[in-house]
Order: sequence, then C-alpha cells, then structure tokens
Amino acid sequence: MKLFGSILLFVVFLHELNAQTNKTHQLSGKIIDNTGDVVSYAAIAAFKTSDSSYVSGAASDMNGNYSLKLTNGNYYIKVSFLSFENKIIPNVKIENKDIKLPPIKLVPSSLKIEEFEFVDEKKIMEIDLDKKVFNIDKDITSQGSNAAEILNNVPSVSVDVDGNVSLRGSGNVRILINGKPSGLTGTNTADAIRQLQGSQIEKIEVISNPSARYDAEGEVGIINIVLKKDNRQGINGSVNVDFGYPSFLGGGFNLSYKKKNITVFTGLGSNYRESVGVSNFKQTFTYPDTSFKYVNKTDRLRAEQNNNFRLGTEIYLNEKNSFTLSGSGNLGTGYNTVDVDYTDYNEQLKPVQLVTRNEYEDKDLNSYDLAFNYRKTFEQKDRLLTFDAQYSSNTDNEKSIIVQNNSVDMNDNTYSSVFNNEGSKNILLQTDYIHPFENKGKLEMGFRGNYKSIDDDYAVSTLNKTTGQFEIYPGFKNLMYYYENISAAYIMYGQKINKFSYQIGLRTEHSNVSTKFVATNETNNRNYTNLFPSTHLSYQIKGENAIQFSYSKRIKRPHHWSLLPFYGISDIRNTFFGNPKLNPEYTDALELGYMNYFKKGSLLSSVYYRYSTGVTEHILISSGTGTTSRIPINLGYRNSYGIEFSGSYQLFKWWDLRGDLNFYRAITDGNYLGVSYFSDTYSWSNKLTSKWNIKKLVGIQSSFDFNAPQKTTQGEDYARYGLNLGVSVDVLKGNGTINFNINDVFNSRRRRGTSYGENFYSESDFQWNSRSFRISFTYRINQTKKQAERNNRNNSFDEGGGGGM
Repeated sequence: MKLFGSILLFVVFLHELNAQTNKTHQLSGKIIDNTGDVVSYAAIAAFKTSDSSYVSGAASDMNGNYSLKLTNGNYYIKVSFLSFENKIIPNVKIENKDIKLPPIKLVPSSLKIEEFEFVDEKKIMEIDLDKKVFNIDKDITSQGSNAAEILNNVPSVSVDVDGNVSLRGSGNVRILINGKPSGLTGTNTADAIRQLQGSQIEKIEVISNPSARYDAEGEVGIINIVLKKDNRQGINGSVNVDFGYPSFLGGGFNLSYKKKNITVFTGLGSNYRESVGVSNFKQTFTYPDTSFKYVNKTDRLRAEQNNNFRLGTEIYLNEKNSFTLSGSGNLGTGYNTVDVDYTDYNEQLKPVQLVTRNEYEDKDLNSYDLAFNYRKTFEQKDRLLTFDAQYSSNTDNEKSIIVQNNSVDMNDNTYSSVFNNEGSKNILLQTDYIHPFENKGKLEMGFRGNYKSIDDDYAVSTLNKTTGQFEIYPGFKNLMYYYENISAAYIMYGQKINKFSYQIGLRTEHSNVSTKFVATNETNNRNYTNLFPSTHLSYQIKGENAIQFSYSKRIKRPHHWSLLPFYGISDIRNTFFGNPKLNPEYTDALELGYMNYFKKGSLLSSVYYRYSTGVTEHILISSGTGTTSRIPINLGYRNSYGIEFSGSYQLFKWWDLRGDLNFYRAITDGNYLGVSYFSDTYSWSNKLTSKWNIKKLVGIQSSFDFNAPQKTTQGEDYARYGLNLGVSVDVLKGNGTINFNINDVFNSRRRRGTSYGENFYSESDFQWNSRSFRISFTYRINQTKKQAERNNRNNSFDEGGGGGM
C-alpha cells in the first residue's frame, strides 16, 4: 500500500513538473502608428533568440491590442503591416509571469501603398472543406444586381425564373442574413431576396452540411448573406449609382465612422426596377366521352420600388467586452399587371372561344430588424461568450382587381376584387459559449429560441351585376393565425490530434407549431422534439490538403404559405392551394470531401448522399372540368446522391478561372390518394466564370451556367442555361470603378417542361427578366480599391458572436 502511495506521489510530481515546464504566460501589448492611432490587424510573431525559430503569432485586434501565449525563455518579437516598416523588439524574456510590453510604434514605409502587391488578394470564390465563400465586390457581373441575381452566380446555387433558390438541385435550403433569420425573409423568400440590393452585400457563404451549432432547418444546407461593415479608424465607405434597361435606376451608400472604441455604421440603398415576363401554356384534357384543349398566353409586368436602410453602433467597453446595437429594414411599394388569354379548342382542334383575364395589383412590402449583440473575450485565447437578441417585423399587403371577358358566353364575364394582407413578427434569443483546452480541444454549447407569429387575411369578392355590390366568393375568405415557437440547445466538442481533427455535436429542438383558420374554425396544433446529431472528421494529408467526412440530420418544416388554402387566382385555370395537414420532412446527409491546394489554385471534390422521408412534393391534380390545381403533399421518400467539383485556377497573372460541376441522381417514390408517384432522374449542372485583368485597371468577366434536364414525378423539366458578361474600369486613381454588364446575353434563361396526370397533359414555357443591360459607378471614400480589398478580407458584418445560426 505504501509502495502504491509512493508511486502515486511520484507520478503527481512528474505531472506537476511537466506542467510547470510547459506552462504558458501571456505576452501582450498594443500596436500604434506614428500619430498615436491604433493599428488593427498587424502581424505579431515571436521567435526564439537562440536559433530564430518561429514559436507563435497573432494579429492585433480592432483596438490594436494583441496577446501571445509563450513558455519561459528568451525571444525577439517581429511586428509587420502593409505600408509600415517592420519593427523588431529584441530581448523579450518570459520568466514565470505575464508581461505587458509598452506600445509598439510603427513608422510608415517610404513606399506608397499602391506599390505593394497583395499576393493574397481576395478571390471571387474562396473554398474550404465546410463552406464556400463568394465575394461580391470581386464579381463584375454582380454589380448593380439584387440578391436573387447574385445568388444565381454562386457555385452550387440556382435561382429559377420565379426567384426560387435551390442548392445542389434541391429547393429545401435555409437562407439567413448575417447568420440569422431576418424580417426581410419572414414571408416570401423569393420576393425578399429581390428587395436586397447587391451594394449592401459583402459576401455569400454556402454551408452544405452544417454542424450542430447551426439551425437544423434546411435539407441541403444553409446560405448566409453577409452585409458590409468597415472597422477602420475615421470615416470610410462607398457610394454607388446604377441604371439600366429594362427600366432600372438605383443608388446608395455605405459609411462607417470609428473613433477609438466606438464605431458607427450606416447604409442606404434605393432602386426602382421593372421586370417583364411572358409564358405560354398548352393543356390537353382527355375523358371517356370527350377531349378538348386550350392555349394560355400570359404577359406580366412587375414594378418595384425598394428602399433598404441600416444603422448601428459597435462599442468596446474595454479590451474584452463589446456590444453592438443595429437596425435595418426595407420600405417597398410595387404594382403587378397580369394579362392572360385563354384560347379554347374543340375535339377537331378548332378555336371555339377566347377568354381574357386582366389583373392589376398594388403591393406594400415593409420590414425591419432590431438587433443587440454582446461579446466577451477572456485572457484564455479563443474563449468566447456571446448573447444575441433580435426583433423582426414584416408586412406584405396586396390588393388587386381582376376583369374577365368571354368572347362567347357573356355570363362568364366577371369583375373581382382580391386582397391578401400578411404580417409576421419574430423574436430571436441566442447565446453561445466556446471554451478551448490546452490539448487543442474545444467545447461549444449554446441555446437558441426563435418565436414567430404570422397572420394572413384574404378574401375574394365578385361584383353582383344585379345589385352592384361585391359579394364574397364561396370558400375564398379566411384569416389564418400561424405560430411557430422553436427552442433549441446544442453541445459540441472538437479536438485536433496531430493531423487528425474531429468534431461531434448534438442539437435538440422542440417545436410548437399551431395554425388556426377563423372562418372555418379549424385548428392544427403540433408539438414535437427532435435530436439532430452531427459529426465532422478531417485528416490533413500534405500541407493544407485534407480529406473530410461529415454527417448531419436535418429538418424541413412547412412554410406557412404551404399551409394556406388560398394562394392566388390570377390564372383561374391553374391554381395553387396549400395543405394545412402538411408534416415536416427529415433528411440524413453524408458527405466526403477532399480539399486539394496547388500552386495556382484549389479543387474541392465531394461525394454526397441524402435520404429524406416525408418528402414534400407539389403535385398537379385535374378537377375534371378543364382546370388543374397544384398542392403540396408528404409523398414518401427520396434518395439523392452525387459528386461535385468546385475549384479555381490562375492560368496567368491576368487570367483566373473558377467553376463548379455537380452530377447527381435522385429517386423519389410515394403515393397519394391511391395514386403512385415515382421518378428516377440523372442530371447535372455547372457554372464557369472566367476573369481577365488588363494592367490592373480593366477587368473583363464572363459567367456561364447550365442546368441539364431532369425528370419529375409528373413529367420533365427541360434544360436551362445563360451567359452573363461584364467589364469594369478603375478611375479616379483607384478611388472609383465603372461597371457595365449584360445579363442573359442569349435571352435563354427560361423554365420549360411537361407535366401529365390522369386525363391531362401540359406543356409550359415561362420567362422572367429577359436580357438586361446595366451600368454602375462606385466611389470609395478614404480608400482605394486595393485598400478596400484588404479591409474586406479582415472584416465582415457578422453580428452573431459564436457563429451559431
């Protein structure tokens, strides 16, 4: 027993001796320039005095402060930053205590900032194992565009002619702004991303297989839109003016002012645009005793005026505590016109009547967000505590008049009034904590509460020709209340052991969702709790090259508009209805990727697999009277797997290529009301961007995208493709840039396809936003183009602290 005690004491002694030998102490200080202003993002490196070997490094924060962890010994410190002379601090001794050095003053270099070549200049696309980052200011064809048009340029992402966003061929994707749901995307996502101007956006992040830190919502992942922010001293920013054809006029500014520990940032963007759409639709009905056909031709005009604004302040209370208060919103108005012509044919395919339907709609679209973020760092490096609170509101009010005329049957002539007023409110509460360990491990945990309420009031009235009064159309008046309260908590642990890294996590979400229809007194309450595990494994092979495996479980909850019985009657013969009984869809996602960096570029190769149950499918049903309705249902299951390549390559110093190629197969199977629905499709998509730089003043860019045909459970969607071209010229000694771009050069972006079902066959051809031309001018305040690029590498408008979404 005594021997055991002696051995135990000896082991404890050795452990304490080893701990003392390897114990680290903090070396800290501040970096300033020759005027006394702080220098942010300067590089600080510690080297051993004995052999000049590198030991540790860090970058100064926004207040010029830095800290390094060093063991006992003799060191010299090297401080460097672009446009300043390097500074060497010799004879720094660490002897069993923390040391704070006097402020280190950097002296400006005799070279001008323009004479430096930024070898790490930010690229259009940055690729990592867990996400892709698309930098907007480097993409010429994105200038003067809205968020929907920009997303269509992002690798792996597609936006159809209706503005619906998909990732790797699936539309079940989560869209966030600054890492959080926004009032802007509170109701109709397709409408919302058209309202957000590209001049407000810094970058777009695509996360294909998120960890437990992120919301489980979104079958195929998350798209995060990050807005601009500048943290440099003084006044900085940019002003832009845009105009184009078809009718487009816009402008705005982004400004920031930083004085010591306080930053104030603001932005404003306003634009007016008109979009023209045209569709052709042929539908044939075949019944036992008769058959007939009609052709539908529709002309659309959509005009929108949107005014985006934001204002906020970031205050550093001290070196380790800061908070941010911000507000953003949009005030929008618009009108839509829809002119539909139905030509009816008999069994001999002779026209028998013409029915016209003309709609004029007014819209008000308003939204705003109010956000608070608190951020606390600690003496221990990478230890972080954050708290976020956000309140969002959105209103979408629509009122329209629809006039229908029949060339044969006067009784079919109608005059209808429609209104649909929708409002949403959302409260977000979130906290995240990160605790690192000396064994290169890291524990993360957090809580998130997202509490949403929506009211949707609608009615359709028809003019009674006898009384001259509007009367409610039977079944087309109701008020829906929708409540979605989701409380979530997560915990993750990760560690790096030599070349191997792992991260395991578990997220639990409790969902309390209820709908109530006042007119029909229908209620639907649902409470369910789910566990969402995630695993990420990575092995570094050579240099930065690495292979990674990831798994996550995802959920897709029905959007409220998929539950709403009424959606719109612009095209009375082809309507959409929601399904109040729609259930969530669940997905298990696996991905294996290899990240390969080489001298002039990088390539990410990924294979992925998704298995989904309770799949939401929109099916087309014939009424038997010459009309069809599309409704969402929980069909069955879907198996999806594919291989994707994303990469970039610099052919020459003046010529860069980037691209994305995705091959996939999707098998969908299920039944509804005794009818079987099945599809087995092989498809692929790709995007290729080529950029040429001429004497660092002129940039030329082309972007081509292609989506191959794919089968659906009721037909086929045909191929889609398009080409964008852009030219940029730097003027005013690098302070200004003029951009000219052409969107859809060949006027080829259109949605075409066929659908079939019991007793009907349909052919459709639809196009929004035909070929357009745009010119934009950007002027940078207190920064040249190169300085702006360097600043954007170091800053982002991520108000969330721990990164949880």
